[in-house]
Amino acid sequence: MKIRFHHISLAVLGLLGLISTVFLTSCKDDETSEALELYYPTVVDIGPSMNFVSGVPTYHGPTPGSFSIAGITFDGEAMTSDSFSINADTGMVSISNTSGLEPGIYKLTIACQAGGGHYTFKDIFVVEMSPSTPAEIELSASTLTIPYGDLATSEAQVTVTPVGESVAIRRYSLLQEEGFAYFTISDEGVITLDPEYEGEILPGNYPLSVQIETYAGTKTFEQVLTARITSLPLSVSYTPSAGRMEADRSFTSATPTLKGSPDEVTWAIKAVHPGAESAETDLIRIDPSTGVLTVAEGNGLSVGSTYTVDLTVTNRYGSADFENAYTLTVIAFITPIDPGSFTYSPVEVIAGTTFKAPKSDGFIGDEVTFALGEVPAALAGQLQIDAATGEITSLSKIMADPGVYTIPVTVTNVKGSSETTLQLTVAANPNMFTTFRYGNNLGLEDWQTQADQYVFDMQGTSSDNTTVAIPVAHEDFNNRAVTFKMTRIHDNPLRTKASLTYVADDGTVHLTFRNDRVGQFAIVRIDATIGSGETAVTRTTYLFVRVLSAIDKVVMYSPMVFRVNPRTGGYSAAPTIEGDKSRFMITLKRDLYYYNFGGPASHQSGKLDAPVKSTFIYRMWETYTWESSPTAGSREPMSYYELQTPAVSSSLTNKLGYIDCGNDFKMYIAGGKWQLDGAYANGVLIFQAPYTTTGTFAELDASGTKNAIHMAVWFDENF
Repeated sequence: MKIRFHHISLAVLGLLGLISTVFLTSCKDDETSEALELYYPTVVDIGPSMNFVSGVPTYHGPTPGSFSIAGITFDGEAMTSDSFSINADTGMVSISNTSGLEPGIYKLTIACQAGGGHYTFKDIFVVEMSPSTPAEIELSASTLTIPYGDLATSEAQVTVTPVGESVAIRRYSLLQEEGFAYFTISDEGVITLDPEYEGEILPGNYPLSVQIETYAGTKTFEQVLTARITSLPLSVSYTPSAGRMEADRSFTSATPTLKGSPDEVTWAIKAVHPGAESAETDLIRIDPSTGVLTVAEGNGLSVGSTYTVDLTVTNRYGSADFENAYTLTVIAFITPIDPGSFTYSPVEVIAGTTFKAPKSDGFIGDEVTFALGEVPAALAGQLQIDAATGEITSLSKIMADPGVYTIPVTVTNVKGSSETTLQLTVAANPNMFTTFRYGNNLGLEDWQTQADQYVFDMQGTSSDNTTVAIPVAHEDFNNRAVTFKMTRIHDNPLRTKASLTYVADDGTVHLTFRNDRVGQFAIVRIDATIGSGETAVTRTTYLFVRVLSAIDKVVMYSPMVFRVNPRTGGYSAAPTIEGDKSRFMITLKRDLYYYNFGGPASHQSGKLDAPVKSTFIYRMWETYTWESSPTAGSREPMSYYELQTPAVSSSLTNKLGYIDCGNDFKMYIAGGKWQLDGAYANGVLIFQAPYTTTGTFAELDASGTKNAIHMAVWFDENF
């Protein structure tokens, strides 16, 4: 989302600093006073499911406080909504739980106190809620046409333009048939041939669907464009390329495949060349619309005769001749199909594996073609048949519910056809399981969606170790043998010797902490596998563990790992804090790490470190709007406060996130910002946050301060 300001006031220019292209709305108390002017941004580019936190309002006059929302209207009509809240001390407005908000104009009337007076600012906070996605799109042309000969140099393009208001578009994509993804679309909606495509690009007509993803949703516009790779006929192929015909019986070839534009295609025989000791003939015919070759019954062609056929094929773009396109041989007899010999033995396949099913031995019939009938819906797109041999195979691992499926198969030759079935039993995978978690010791009831999280007290002195054992808490192994594997993700606080940090045969995780690194997170990935080979099933979980000292217990988040969807962002739960909250301050400061769990390889794991500019976290730092070049040592992209003073940052809306000290110290992640290379973050961010219980801002920057906690944010787009 974005903010927009109106009606600039000279009285507040000094507060804006170097902010560019910013305009402010101001409202005065409607009844009592000219002494206070208050300024809020208009919120635009926000849609259902998105969250937003305003900055602190700008004001001119006495310092305001005791903020409250005095009323809400939607398109001019009064309403109530729990989607809007305000911080009583700072005046920051939060917008959340927006999935049910309709597009339109929301206006908040805000009340506050200042200089001993009460002020009410009618309709001062404006939210322009937009639809999640555009209603329609327009294209600069209905077709994208590229001549085959110009593939290497073509600059042809079609531009997509959204119609109607919506949240800002994050990216465009094209839905293309597998194997024919020849085209691409830019971030600006321009469709062109994909210069990165590797492989041969075939002439043809390709319907394209355009998918638009905004920061609030996704919409697909089906087959709105036809891309044409145009060419005259380039090649012709029959499968098989030769046929045998019984003397005096009719004959029909297979349907040929044309490489070339499929528009206005006609087929013609150019010449028929008889073989040695074969008589000339004009009895071979061709269907001009399909290219199928035929010979009528009672043709009188002699046994042993052979004929080679040359073709001329014409389409909208020209004609081409193809020599020796098909060979026909006349034989004495073609054995008819014996229906009783056409069978398949029943086959059983385990879900998640592949199979082959040849036809049974003893089949009788010559010059036959095999084909699948209507495949059960559960197996659609998963099977294929060899037209010459009749062998049925799976295209990939069979994904269907356990059960018995009947697959119809036909065989045909010039003397008739027959049908049979293959009985395919899909058996349940004996290694299948779904549940594998370690739970938590934080009292979190929702163990399925919360990360596995444990905290323990430090034992002994800083030179000692703390050893913990965490058994599997939830599983459906059902007494089957399980193999476990541990991968250390963040092991700074762990003893890495194999005998000190490992997963046991029963799945129990044994961790040995270095107490001189108390408070840090240990993150380990545990893989559990049942079975081996093709039927093996593996599940994965991530376990987060910390050993705490008294310093760490002053600020306790539960869950201690904030799991959030980076698309929408949002707030964590509020922590429990020991001491006077009015004197408590906390901010992100140092030791930022990001670990990629399942994002693209370009989301490189690593620490925020100036010399290493390829890591995901450094590249995220570069996305922030800096006044100068990105500074890896600066907390600016995620700081609630100004860098040198305890004033709340004037650019909170630009932040990637922050600990919201004006909202119960909840961790806030800005929606839509944690993404690079066309993909959202899928991993964990760890950082250290110094705090003070004295209200002394300088203590947050004090060199060597020990009053700090480690925090973790788990980005999960599927959460």
